Amino acid sequence: MAVERRLTIPGLLNKIPEAGDFVVQAAEAAGLDERAVYYCQMAVDEWCTNVIEHGYGEENPRNHINIYCQSGDHAISITIMDDSPPFDPTNLPGEQPNKLVENLEPGGLGWFFIRKMMDEVHYEYYDGHNTLTMIKRSSVDYAQPAPADAPVISRAMPNGVWVIAPAGRLDATGSRGFESSLESQLAAAHANLVVDMSGVTYISSGGLKALVTAWRKAQKLGGNLALASLAPRVRKVFEISGFDMLFVIAESVEAAAAKLHVAPGKS
Repeated sequence: MAVERRLTIPGLLNKIPEAGDFVVQAAEAAGLDERAVYYCQMAVDEWCTNVIEHGYGEENPRNHINIYCQSGDHAISITIMDDSPPFDPTNLPGEQPNKLVENLEPGGLGWFFIRKMMDEVHYEYYDGHNTLTMIKRSSVDYAQPAPADAPVISRAMPNGVWVIAPAGRLDATGSRGFESSLESQLAAAHANLVVDMSGVTYISSGGLKALVTAWRKAQKLGGNLALASLAPRVRKVFEISGFDMLFVIAESVEAAAAKLHVAPGKS
């Protein structure tokens, strides 16, 4: 028997995790495995972020996003409605993983993830509302612990390598402190950076944009940026987007630092 749940959030980025939690509960109740639940959470995060940033054009509590979840036997249907100007995401280019983030059309990277992670996606403009319906069915399960959120920390390593260790969610709001930490390191001419991803439990296009921006700046300074210790679900996001071919990725911080090939005394 299908069960329907409804939630309305204001058009504020810091309310999107609430929508994600709502969808997680509905997906778990539908009997979806952990990977499918995570994909539902990320798809809702990406679309709601696009609605606020590109549909409404700004954060405004007077704007609203309505979310309807209909869960059945190992499947869930998620419908998201808003009254921003009509925007049909199906007109966006279909495959964009090899394009750098800044060159993507508004909402393009988020739409790419949605299409890759959900089994069916349908759009229509009806009765003054954009209506996106996403369907997800159960996939193969795997276990992944979720470390607790923590502040972004940094430390120095030999040969001028600096390590930055974010934790928790790197989404539209959670990546702001992380982005500031990256900018501070680069402003201090610390051009060889290792991002310890072991504490990151979730990443969306917001976190990816912060990483790509820092990677570009590091290269302009004559350095590089490497990633270490990605959790399986986070690594999957990089693989889906093709960004695993863009970044140096290693199993440990030490291995990532070694792959930067920094000469002794170089910073």
